[in-house]
Amino acid sequence: MSESVDITRRAKSNLAFALLDMPEEKKRSMEQFYAFCRVIDDIVDEPGMEPDERHAALDRWVEVVHRAVVPADGIEQEVHELLEKLNPDIEPMLELIEGCRGDIAPVQPETRAELLQYSYRVASCVGITSACVMGASSAAHDYAVALGHALQFVNIIRDVGEDCSKHGRVYLPADDMELFGVSLEDLEKGVCDYRLQTLLAYEAVLAKRFFAEADDLYSKLSTEDRSALIPAQAMSLIYHTILDKMEADEYQIFAKRYRVNSVRKLWLMLRARLGTVEMPSISLPSISLNLPSLADLGFGKDKEKSDAGGKKNPPGGAA
Repeated sequence: MSESVDITRRAKSNLAFALLDMPEEKKRSMEQFYAFCRVIDDIVDEPGMEPDERHAALDRWVEVVHRAVVPADGIEQEVHELLEKLNPDIEPMLELIEGCRGDIAPVQPETRAELLQYSYRVASCVGITSACVMGASSAAHDYAVALGHALQFVNIIRDVGEDCSKHGRVYLPADDMELFGVSLEDLEKGVCDYRLQTLLAYEAVLAKRFFAEADDLYSKLSTEDRSALIPAQAMSLIYHTILDKMEADEYQIFAKRYRVNSVRKLWLMLRARLGTVEMPSISLPSISLNLPSLADLGFGKDKEKSDAGGKKNPPGGAA
């Protein structure tokens, strides 16, 4: 088993699930790219490393992506093979590395604009490269950017408690928290009252806008691009379902972790695939039916009698 396959299977992520339905060659390429993303994320998150070690490990990956060093056996070699095979634009991969680098010494975004810049780096850039690996054309760029933002905002809302308590990170913009009267101390204590619920609903509105934008852009892509992006659409449906569950539950994010079970994921994958099917246009033959008239069937005869022989009761039976 290759290292990328092992990393993908151990992660048990929603993306790994969405890859099940892909052709074997593209599936392998996506596993290699997903493993790259996972390794970059782990360099920043896994315990036991000093900040200098984390930066050095990320610097090494910058060189690997630039193909400026001889890759080591394992995941480095696999990513090198992927780059050699597809020759993608490497800027999104480099942006991802720098976005994750910012989490080594995390700083809370002050504004939504700052959050969107972070989201573009760590999520939209993943989407851009994923679309390329899946075989979509450059026309899918804007779709990948919008969907990346949508998925990242769902992650941010769902993981508020874990990000704060485990990693000391707060991705909710300081301006938005001040607007709704939510403090850092509230997040640290796990206070889930109407203030936080309203704040998260406010952030969810933006996520929904990105989902809607992505869906609109997807519908305008060619059949070939839509077919290539079925795993991405499956991800969209899975994460939108998670967002709907949180909304219906009034964002009890400290008490539970919101997930979609495997049966539901399979159904959403089927929906994503069916969403790419264009139904054929069917021209029905013209059929002439010689049907009897209403008069031939006896309708209207009572009215004729009434008109000729007296008054009918009004509606409701009133005299």
